[in-house]
Amino acid sequence: MGDGSLSQDEIDALLQGADDIVSGPEPSMGFDAPPSRGASSFSPMESNNIRNILNSSISAVAPALSGYLGGRNLVFSNPVVEAKPQETMRNDFRGRFVQVAVNFTGAISGRNLVVFNYRDAGIISSLMMGDDSGTPPAEITDAHQSTIQEFTNQLISSLATQFSGKVGGGIGTSPAVVSVANTPAELQLPPGEVIKITYDMTIDGILNSKLYHIIDAGIAGVLGTLGAPQVSPQPQYQYTPPQAQISSVRFPQMGESISSGGYGDISLLLDVEMTLTVELGRTTKLVKDILGLGEGSIIELDKLAGEPVDLLVNGKLIAKGEVVVIDENFGVRVTDIVSQDERFKSINR
Repeated sequence: MGDGSLSQDEIDALLQGADDIVSGPEPSMGFDAPPSRGASSFSPMESNNIRNILNSSISAVAPALSGYLGGRNLVFSNPVVEAKPQETMRNDFRGRFVQVAVNFTGAISGRNLVVFNYRDAGIISSLMMGDDSGTPPAEITDAHQSTIQEFTNQLISSLATQFSGKVGGGIGTSPAVVSVANTPAELQLPPGEVIKITYDMTIDGILNSKLYHIIDAGIAGVLGTLGAPQVSPQPQYQYTPPQAQISSVRFPQMGESISSGGYGDISLLLDVEMTLTVELGRTTKLVKDILGLGEGSIIELDKLAGEPVDLLVNGKLIAKGEVVVIDENFGVRVTDIVSQDERFKSINR
């Protein structure tokens, strides 16, 4: 304008230019920083519930996974929850990844996809295969993929056990399926709206990176309701003149919290050694039959071929599994966990 003042259009243009400078692109570090979440069908309270329950559950299972890593301390922390459409979510990933898909069935049903950065998957598989240095391989072979599959299967199965206690129903898992995604288009994301939980993942002296846990809206919908405050009716009060009363003090009996469903704090027992036994089967024989056993004798058990074997701790059944072979040694892959209520009932017998 001729008088030196700026029109409203010119002021708006200058402000827009300033915004472009402030919000310019940030440098990449191999994976995208979590962008701000757009419109979602999940409320802030539901997202907060999802974050809290996953944070508490995965923190509880991390110590057991440390045993797969040669005893090195494994920590998952600082979960960030984002909900986006499937195709928009792909834009958060760049580079190569190893992905493992596992489905939930039962009280919670839906799809889990755990995504590792390619190098992180190599470090974890090297540690699991006995390399204390954790040096990642140049290429992840079928053998490395098998270890990542076992690691993730244990992670998701343990989460299912944690969730089962919270929803009051059993949750099963499908066999884990592992593959390499060379591009974001190869990520096997669930359809529709996708929820991504990004954890900080650290392994003592070896790794400081991210782990991505992607779930579909069905799983997130259930988790979002857990931990929500329950609204109870306002109590009605009636005035009663004060009266002097003397009541005896009652102390809870040992084991009372267990029988009522609250398992109490067992942290003091975590370093107690227990005997884990795998039982193929049982049979009953007469003394004369046992005395007649010799080399080459065949004993028929009470289980059919292909049936799961029993896992017992100090003689108590805790799980069932299938026999596998790992580096010329026998092992057992856990396929079914006995519920906590059933385990504690068996202890009280």
